Amino acid sequence: MQTDQGQPYLPGLPLPVPAKDAPQTEKRLQHFEDCQAAIDKLLKSSLQDRGPSGFMDFLLFARRFTNLSVYNVMLVNIQRPGALAAGSEREWDEVGRAVNADAVPIVILQPFGPVRFIFEVGDTSGPPLPGEDYNPLHAKGVMNLTTYRRTIDAAYEYGIAVDEVDNYGSGRAGTATSLVPRKMVNKKLEGPSWRIKLNSRDDLPSRFSTLTHELGHIYCGHLGGDHRGRWPDRRGLGHAQVEVEAEATAWIVCQRAGIETMSEDYILEHAKGCDLSSVSVYAIFEAANRIESRTTPQKK
Repeated sequence: MQTDQGQPYLPGLPLPVPAKDAPQTEKRLQHFEDCQAAIDKLLKSSLQDRGPSGFMDFLLFARRFTNLSVYNVMLVNIQRPGALAAGSEREWDEVGRAVNADAVPIVILQPFGPVRFIFEVGDTSGPPLPGEDYNPLHAKGVMNLTTYRRTIDAAYEYGIAVDEVDNYGSGRAGTATSLVPRKMVNKKLEGPSWRIKLNSRDDLPSRFSTLTHELGHIYCGHLGGDHRGRWPDRRGLGHAQVEVEAEATAWIVCQRAGIETMSEDYILEHAKGCDLSSVSVYAIFEAANRIESRTTPQKK
């Protein structure tokens, strides 16, 4: 296939910029290609961070904000992944909540105008919204800051970088991602092989709970094997199995540290559709022990 200008066109690549007198159809097709590339990239990022569940999460996110257009929902998702509720200052004021002074606005399109600003519930203060007091991502207890930092330092020695980010919404506690191409997972590379992102808006016990869950995913091999053979590549497991293993790891570590989580409900929910015969208790205990010991690996 060739364009009107005689240039070859490959599917998936942006169309050449049409001339000013190009047919309206060609301009519309170029617009579609540009939008498709942007949205598909967003979806692939979600799948990379969250695995197979990322696709359904992506669709459920679009369903949640019925007061916004679909395009504006996508803008919210790009700027504040995991947002639970969003509104303007006036809308938050109507329900008795105030936008915090240091809140970072979310930019969306304004009908018959340029843009307008809205704010996620995590950037507001006031009486709780219906159901807000029940958040399965939150943990309770007294977390020692030194223990938290030592856990992160030990993880770094295993090739795991841990970052605290401020652009996650209230419904996303954290993510873990492999930074190594699949064909090179078992090879030694410079720099970290995995990255964990934690929601900096969460309190310390909740961040620690999320950290142990994401470390559970990595140490159980859900994101690939360690190049030194300290854990195998177990990426063939289904979504339910990996969530049971990661949350069981987090539950063990948090319980022994005096942190109360809602892990039992989470595990039971995923265990309903899970082939428990493929869940490895050894992998769970090995991961929990690696997190809890907070010792750096032996250099070779």
